[in-house]
Order: sequence, then C-alpha cells, then structure tokens
Amino acid sequence: MDLLKLIKKFPNQKSCIQYLEEKRWDNRVKCPTCFSDEVIRVEKENRYKCYSCKRSFSVLKGTIFENTKLPLQKWFIAIYLVMDAKKGISSLQLSRHLKVNKDTALLIQRRIRTVMKESHILKGIIEIDEAYVGANLDKKSTRIRSKSMQHGITNRTPILGMYQREGKLVLKVINKTWAEEIRPIMDMSINPNSVIVSDGLSVYRHAKDKYTDHVVMNHKKQKYNEGIYNTSTIEGFWAMLKRSVIGTYHHISVKHLQEYIDELSFKFNYRKSRNAFNLLIEKSLNLQIPTDG
Repeated sequence: MDLLKLIKKFPNQKSCIQYLEEKRWDNRVKCPTCFSDEVIRVEKENRYKCYSCKRSFSVLKGTIFENTKLPLQKWFIAIYLVMDAKKGISSLQLSRHLKVNKDTALLIQRRIRTVMKESHILKGIIEIDEAYVGANLDKKSTRIRSKSMQHGITNRTPILGMYQREGKLVLKVINKTWAEEIRPIMDMSINPNSVIVSDGLSVYRHAKDKYTDHVVMNHKKQKYNEGIYNTSTIEGFWAMLKRSVIGTYHHISVKHLQEYIDELSFKFNYRKSRNAFNLLIEKSLNLQIPTDG
C-alpha cells in the first residue's frame, strides 16, 4: 500500500476507528480490563461501556494510540513514513510532514518503536559481528581527545549483531565487547544447533564447543568467505546503520540507542513483507503500554 492509497482508505477518524476495531476484535468487542463481551456501544463518543466492570473504553485503550489528541489518520501516515524510511526519518522531518511540533513527532516515533521491539531465537547459519556507534576520537584534535579522556568519555558504543541466514536479525547494545557481555546474549538468542560465522575476535572462541560449528573469517589474513560461509549480510547492515546515524539522526544518545536499532532491525526483518503496515498496526493493538498521563 502506497501513501496515496493509505490516505484514500483512511480519509477520516471514523474509517480509522473501524479498521482498528476490526483488527483488534474481529466484530466481537471485549473489554480490555475484564475481557467480558457484555458491552454496549456509546455511538456519539466512539466508546463502549462494559456491564461487568462498569468501565468505559475505546479501541485505543492499551495501545500506542491511547490518550492521543491527534487524528488517527496522522498516526497512520506517521507509521507509513517510519516504515518506508529505510534509514530512518528524523523527528524534524516527520513534524513537517504531519504539521505537528518536534516534540509531538518524537513522541509518536518513540511509541511506534515500542511496537518494533522483538525477540527471536536464531537457528541455522548465524552471522555474528559487532559495530560501534559514536564519534571516533582518533579523528578529533588533541585538545578534544584530551578533554574527553579527562571526563571519561569514550564516545563509541558497541552493538552486537546476530543474523540468521535467510531469517531474522537481532541487535543488542552492549557496554564492552567482552566475553562476559557477549556470551550470555548469544546463549539467549541462538539455538545450539547452529553454525556460528564470525571474525577472529577472541570472545567467540567458545562457539565451537557450544554450537554445532564455528567458522572464523580472519579479516587480518584477507579471509572473507569459506564456501557458503561469510559475514557479508551483517557487515552490509552495519554500513546502512552508520549511514542512518550520520545522515538522518546525526547523534543518538546511549540511553535511547536500543530503541533506534530496534526500529532498524524491525524494518530489515520485514523488508520483503507487503503487509508491514498491517503487521505494525496489529502488533500495536496487542501491546499494553503505560500512558503518558
């Protein structure tokens, strides 16, 4: 579905509400508090009242749209734009498209990213690699490097990437590329009946004992592939990630970095899907999130 079709399909609030109700309840409305189906519709308010718990609710209850004052059409357009932007879209650009202020656009993006957070168990041929996000102090002046070191600023945050061949991508922000950090994440994310393909970093040495096999691509010795084994896909993703940071966001704080890479990995995982918009809507309706008051 392109943007023009989306706008034609959802021209007003009523059409958006009907779509969400169909996706969430499939013509059988249930109270999100007590899950009773003994409800009555309050037509004028687009809400329902539950006879069991005596509460009123709408289809937006417990979703990323709850308590929003924006028209749902703008939310739907925002979801489309976020999903369509391969390397991400800045909150300033999104605010211009939606005719809202920057803070509202940022809130919309953050809520959408809560839906994009996923967990997967990978199995098969697993490409694993690490990348760093942040300014490279080696390229800075002596004065800036000295000042950064005095304040304990390292500027570069490592990310661990695990990609299942023809499958999903999992990204995790880590503090250090140490075995104590990386190995537990691998154990939680990768099935033991897998072949690990990595570079020569020493933290992966345990892989041959833990998994079916471990194939090492020693880049220092100009080794980049061995038969069907390589790390080309994960390394290609790092290039896109860095273009996203440099070209779109310019700077991402460590505090919110996991949110941003959740968005990028979600879009990468569903890049071939023709129903990515519907998928994100369905996930948002099944997600119980705290409201902002």
